[in-house]
Amino acid sequence: MIFRRNLDLAGVWSKGPVQPYMQAFSLSSPAYEPVTTGSAVSFRCRLCGECCSSMGEIIEIREQTGPSAFRIGFKVTGEEQMVTIDPDKQVLCSRQDIRMTRPMACPFLREEDTGAVICTVHRSRPDLCRQYSCFRILVLDGEGKKIGRVMDGTRYFVSRDAGLKKTWDRECSKLDKADEACWEEEAGARLASAGYRVVR
Repeated sequence: MIFRRNLDLAGVWSKGPVQPYMQAFSLSSPAYEPVTTGSAVSFRCRLCGECCSSMGEIIEIREQTGPSAFRIGFKVTGEEQMVTIDPDKQVLCSRQDIRMTRPMACPFLREEDTGAVICTVHRSRPDLCRQYSCFRILVLDGEGKKIGRVMDGTRYFVSRDAGLKKTWDRECSKLDKADEACWEEEAGARLASAGYRVVR
């Protein structure tokens, strides 16, 4: 079965290459919510914070340079960048630290009173964060549990499930289609025919 998704956050994420260390993101929490509209099923971000809950392993605050300005560093590359807390998120950022409940989270991730988990430096966030947009193809097992995904804007596949990885390697890894939409359609169809549920 193939579900189609519709990211209704146009302009929030941009596509680009995703580095191999992005595979550190967990596949265990429900970052997506299937939404039925007529006979179609689409994707809507749940603001769960899954995408940034491991970024503390990659991004660190090196210095606070002003009341809401920070110099951050990337632990993997050593690069540095300036970020600024969004004006409408300064109170939220200063009153809590989500790392008490999510120890490996990005230092700028916060949970609102509504339970939504948001980025407090969204306007000045690093390119790495702008490149990450959850998934292009999400693979579920028969019970609806996430077991694999193709990162958005790439053909990079991530899974901890040995059977799915074997199926991907055999059926999809060498797909020779230049057109991205055709490649995605074919990869999704092959996974679905192997018995997996696919969300695109």
